[in-house]
Amino acid sequence: MFGFVAATFMRGIPVIQMPTTLLAMVDSSIGGKTAVDTPHGKNLVGAFHQPRHIFMDLAYLRTLPHREYVNGMAEVIKTAAIWDEEDFALLENHAEEILNLSAANKKPESELNLELLLKVVLGSIRVKAHVVTVDEKETGLRGLLNFGHSIGHAIEAILSPELLHGECVAIGMVREAEIARHLGYVNDVVIGRLVRCLQAYGLPVSTEDKKVLQLAPGKHCPVDKLLDIMRVDKKNQGNQKRVVMLAGIGKCHEPKASFIEDSVITKILSPAVRVRGGFSAERSTEEVRLNVPGSKSLSNRALVLAALGKGECRLEGLLHSDDVQVMLDSLQKLVGIKYTWEDNGNTLIVTGGAGRLQVPSSEIYLGNAGTAARFLTTVCCLIRSSNGEVTTVTGNARMKQRPIGPLVDALRSNECNLEYLEGAGCLPLKVQPTGLKGGLIQLSASISSQYVSSILLSAPYAASPVTLELVGDAVVSRPYIDMTIAMMKSFGINVTVDSNNENMYHIPKGIYKNPSTYLVEADASSSTYPLAFAAITGTKVTVTNIGSNSLQGDAEFAVKVLRPMGCIVEQTETQTTVQGPKRLKPIPSIDMETMTDAFLTASVLAAVATNGETGPEGNLTRIHGISNQRVKECNRIAAMVEQLAKFGVHASELADGIQISGVDGDPKEVLSSPKGGVFCYDDHRVAMSFSILAAARGAGQESIILEKKCVEKTWPAWWDALENLLGVTVTGVDLHDDGSNSAGYKGDQKKVVKEVSAIAQSAAKPDFDDTTVVIIGMRGAGKSHMGKSAAKALHRTFVDMDDYFALRIGIPIAQYVKENSWEAFRKIEAAQLQEILAEHPTGYVVSCGGGCIETAEGRATLKNWHQTGRVIHLTRDIEAIVHYLTADKTRPALGEDPKSIWNRRKAYYKECSNSEFTIVADGSNASWKAVERDFAKYMKFMLSTQGTFQVTGSLSFFLCLTFPDIHDAIKVLETASEGADAFELRVDLLKEWTDEFIGTQISLIRRHSSLPIIFTVRTKSQGGRFADDDLVGMFNLLKLGLKHQCEFVDVEVLDSKSEEFLELYKSLAKNKGRSHFLASFHDFSGTAIWDQVGYGSGLSGSSDSSPVMMRDKYVELHQFGDSVKLIGKANTLDDNFSVYRFVHQIVPSLGLQPSKPIIAMNMTTVGQVSRALNDYMTPVTHPALPVAAAPGQLSIKQIHETRTLLGLIPAKKFYLFGYPIAQSMSPTLHNAGFQTLGLPHKYSISENPNWSHVKAMLDEGMKNGSFGGASVTIPHKEEIIKHNLVHSLTEAAKKIGAVNTIMVDKEGKLVGDNTDWLGIRASILKRVSVEGYDLVGGVIGAGGTSRAACFALKNLGVTDLRIWNRTESKAASLAEEFGGKVVTGGFENMFDKEPIATATKPKLFLLVSSVPGASQNDLAIDDMFTNANAGAPAGSMGVFVEMAYRPRQTVIIEHLGSIERTNISWSYVEGVEILIEQGLEQFTRWTGRRAPRKVIEDAVYTNYK
Repeated sequence: MFGFVAATFMRGIPVIQMPTTLLAMVDSSIGGKTAVDTPHGKNLVGAFHQPRHIFMDLAYLRTLPHREYVNGMAEVIKTAAIWDEEDFALLENHAEEILNLSAANKKPESELNLELLLKVVLGSIRVKAHVVTVDEKETGLRGLLNFGHSIGHAIEAILSPELLHGECVAIGMVREAEIARHLGYVNDVVIGRLVRCLQAYGLPVSTEDKKVLQLAPGKHCPVDKLLDIMRVDKKNQGNQKRVVMLAGIGKCHEPKASFIEDSVITKILSPAVRVRGGFSAERSTEEVRLNVPGSKSLSNRALVLAALGKGECRLEGLLHSDDVQVMLDSLQKLVGIKYTWEDNGNTLIVTGGAGRLQVPSSEIYLGNAGTAARFLTTVCCLIRSSNGEVTTVTGNARMKQRPIGPLVDALRSNECNLEYLEGAGCLPLKVQPTGLKGGLIQLSASISSQYVSSILLSAPYAASPVTLELVGDAVVSRPYIDMTIAMMKSFGINVTVDSNNENMYHIPKGIYKNPSTYLVEADASSSTYPLAFAAITGTKVTVTNIGSNSLQGDAEFAVKVLRPMGCIVEQTETQTTVQGPKRLKPIPSIDMETMTDAFLTASVLAAVATNGETGPEGNLTRIHGISNQRVKECNRIAAMVEQLAKFGVHASELADGIQISGVDGDPKEVLSSPKGGVFCYDDHRVAMSFSILAAARGAGQESIILEKKCVEKTWPAWWDALENLLGVTVTGVDLHDDGSNSAGYKGDQKKVVKEVSAIAQSAAKPDFDDTTVVIIGMRGAGKSHMGKSAAKALHRTFVDMDDYFALRIGIPIAQYVKENSWEAFRKIEAAQLQEILAEHPTGYVVSCGGGCIETAEGRATLKNWHQTGRVIHLTRDIEAIVHYLTADKTRPALGEDPKSIWNRRKAYYKECSNSEFTIVADGSNASWKAVERDFAKYMKFMLSTQGTFQVTGSLSFFLCLTFPDIHDAIKVLETASEGADAFELRVDLLKEWTDEFIGTQISLIRRHSSLPIIFTVRTKSQGGRFADDDLVGMFNLLKLGLKHQCEFVDVEVLDSKSEEFLELYKSLAKNKGRSHFLASFHDFSGTAIWDQVGYGSGLSGSSDSSPVMMRDKYVELHQFGDSVKLIGKANTLDDNFSVYRFVHQIVPSLGLQPSKPIIAMNMTTVGQVSRALNDYMTPVTHPALPVAAAPGQLSIKQIHETRTLLGLIPAKKFYLFGYPIAQSMSPTLHNAGFQTLGLPHKYSISENPNWSHVKAMLDEGMKNGSFGGASVTIPHKEEIIKHNLVHSLTEAAKKIGAVNTIMVDKEGKLVGDNTDWLGIRASILKRVSVEGYDLVGGVIGAGGTSRAACFALKNLGVTDLRIWNRTESKAASLAEEFGGKVVTGGFENMFDKEPIATATKPKLFLLVSSVPGASQNDLAIDDMFTNANAGAPAGSMGVFVEMAYRPRQTVIIEHLGSIERTNISWSYVEGVEILIEQGLEQFTRWTGRRAPRKVIEDAVYTNYK
């Protein structure tokens, strides 16, 4: 600013610069640029005016805040990157020393290397001084100083002031370097070095960087907006932008900025890509030859070996990727290695530490790098130190789910001290520097071979030689173990395999001797993608740097997979060539255990492979030996099944693999467009595999691949290679998360494309198994009704076999039977069912005639189908069926009594189905609507691909229902289930055990509650009423529970060694589906012993009764359940603490994997303490129930009160922040919930208009530990974000731009959330299902609440969103952000006046008003509703949501009662209901408990004024 004043005042006066920040010293003070920013961009008004003198004193830098110091380092790194590789290497290798010179480091100057700082600062100054001397007015050379600025300035315009200039330029440098890579000017080495250097100084390298998300929550950088900003930048011209192109570290492509097309910039900046199909062999007459990047597996191993080794090692061919970068950074912290680059960055020179290790000064953060996590865990155990410091190893959210338990168990057995900081079996870990003892180490290698390699690599540095024995199930991925051993030999350590045991390895003590040069061979897994491209497109590709002499198992992919599929394969020791056929052939069965990572590539090839057969069994490829792929970056097997379905390819999981049914027709014609895009689960191999399948689609057909940057894990330049080398058209797509796991489009509304709107709707919904569902049952049971309803809910096609028959034969069934016979009809019916299932194996719901099971052919078809698909037996009370059939004259007469038919067919229905649903309806429309809702929920649970059902939360309960008939419990279900997480249906206590009666009981529970069901049959010896000697009868009932899709099934395990039990259990488990098996044992004898040392229940039991060791019972039950339930008897208070020790000490010491939840308690009154101490699924009773299910059972309220007395639930304070709020109902709402559930918390009003008051309350509450959470209302909703009062924001809060809920996460950090939108969404869904309608959304107003309304409507699937506001400009801003349109010309124009001629479905109008009640009087309400009615097809519906809750009946609600309802049936939601709904969401987030809805509603409405 002062330079600008000096340049303009009196046409220029002398100016002296005295910069006091690093940024000013190396940038703004030199060169004479003076300017001011405008709303359109940075430095747009200014002049060149050189300073007379510049005085700098580096001592000022010691006074800078650390972030400001780092901010200036971005410019220092920039000048080195464009000009001087030597300076860049200096910055790379001395980051910690240079950072120590900031004010954050309190060391005396005598211990600091000030000469180092002077060198890098002077180096940067000299570069700029030279450049501006040669080119003062920026006509060419000076443009190089804008490296990172073209894009960085655009980012800064959006993210400032939250992000500093240098931080934005750092991101810009990476993006501009990626453009240079795409254009072929630089390679991955340059990108990798640049990213590593920036990250070493704590600078962000992406707008998705953790630091950016924390500093600028709620802000996004849409590509269109970035380009718009760049367009007005003085350095750019229209659709071409001037961007500095690197040619390497320390040099540029040309001595000025280059002109780059917008399309190229869009491609690089976009988070997703669109891959265009239509590639044909004619497009490429010549062979494509290419190199693939270095092996990730070998690169990671080589880095560990070189870092631990002695001497200097030149690593050639190293992979430059995210994973390897993480490993290198971590080894710098642990070993303090020094490294330099040569050969234009293609060779890394590492000087090893010869085994010297140190506790790092900060945590080891590994992102999603699984290899680094496993290898470095053991390296951390090698550290020996006695100064009390520890090493923390952590990663991102997915990394915290990936298993590491077997490795930790093995290291613990060797006296290493490792502690899980969150969930057991996963990162993060705290590692004590105790050193590795050595000797015999036993390890389970059935999950990952990386556990084995981890110990092998570190074993030479143990205190004594190591013998590593692999125990347990079969070892997976043994070639990777062999690879590790071979590499260790190259570094001087010879591992020997025991002569008598191939699973035992002997590793001597020693120090690795670094070879002078080590060549990292190419990544064999990555080579499969270009070779697969040749296979799928019929072209010829040669990978020039992978062949038969590779150490990697995946190098056999071409020979063992592609050749059997019909490809011509030529492989030498060093290269592989593949010529694709006209059409690939399926492989009936292949074991890929030696090349597991390549199964994804094989799967997409199998998707288009055919042998000419049709139907679900035709064209099958079965891949085995890949079970370890379920615990990689994601569950890769499930991911392939789910994403292949989007292309119309049917696949299903096998126990150790996957089977894929290739499409029958030409892939260019039959492969579907992946609705919602391909979701990659942040997995590089998923993204690259599906890009190959996308290339096989027809000309002009496009497929969106989301999360494009995940390929940087192994092949950062993959998208460049796909386009530039393989010839596939790839363009950028700008999508980003909208806060509800659905992607939305940002930018010009006119550019919204169909794929994006599809993504916005589909990604919010869970994925389902798309296999066609068949419904069978008696005529009149409701098959057609429910089939249509399910098809609508699941977006499938419905086929009624009766209608299909009439359509194909040309006459109704009744006429055909009359003219022929029932036998002739049944024969055609069976053939047509086979025909339908063969032609439509996926995407359909098929309703069969009642007699389809009468023929052997029909039964065979159904039984065959339910081996891999679902056949649902729909049942209904036989009397209701008789009543219906008496009135139905459209079908031919049955010829006999319906009850007789039912009795004859019942067994057939049972054997032909694997699922069952019982309809409970009284014939009214309301009851059938309820059945539709229940059936849709049933179907979605059954078909979901989310895996075994599980209850989440740190504390959970289930309510035991002891009624002989659930009809008697309906009136108390809601009250009795307050705070519960599930119901237990005690089948053994029911008055009848018939299938029909039990099915009715299950349906009744589902009708009146959304809670999951635990299906329990308790035998007499276990405290129930079912016969002990009828094991077959008990398992038949359990099978019924599975057929009804009960979320939990309790499996009693009394004698697990009996052949009868094992056979029955095996049969039960075959149809398990998503149901959760709860393996249970109850000791009613009182002899069970919990403690190994003998302290436990019933030690005074009778001498003739052998005591039961609960430890042994746990081991026995572990193999049969997804969770384990052990119940004993307490005689003394100490028995309860025995249970506690059992759960928290004995069970973890057993080391059984996987870790499973456990219910462990004692019965009797004395044992009630153990119920309070149990965390998972504690069985509870309630005063409203007639009797408790077991002795000593407590209510949830009693358990909470007991836990409070024991100090397990600390009392917390909750607040409402806002002004004015004296009349708020929130204290009534939340305190009613706390009191009902026995929680010790208190909610109160904290009324103050100043945000500083909120900050003070938060600071104090967090400091003393009393703060539990808060509601936020005006004027603080946006202030919370603006002033960074919370540590992080949920995606919903970011998108809405307002916080109404503050929570404390498990790490003790404040999180800002928004539940307003959930209240809107829930209130709408209580009134109507959105399926089957054309959705029209309307929002009245444009304030903060309107943003939540837009977010909610978008989440519900609204694409036609209209926004009205008195100030149209505000509505326009909202419309642009959420993809809506502004209503102009008056409020009455909210909805169309004229009906749409092409409308095929009724409309559902969802209208939300955020206008205060007092401001509604002048609105043209009647006209608006009249117009909506006139433009709506018959059968349309509408829901009006009123956000204002005073007065209760607003003007708009009153008008709803008087409008004409010819075409639209309107319902409304009062504002107080929204208050309650969002409050219920808050309550659950704060407490982890389901809020007691009825009590809260009663309290609010009773006190509402």
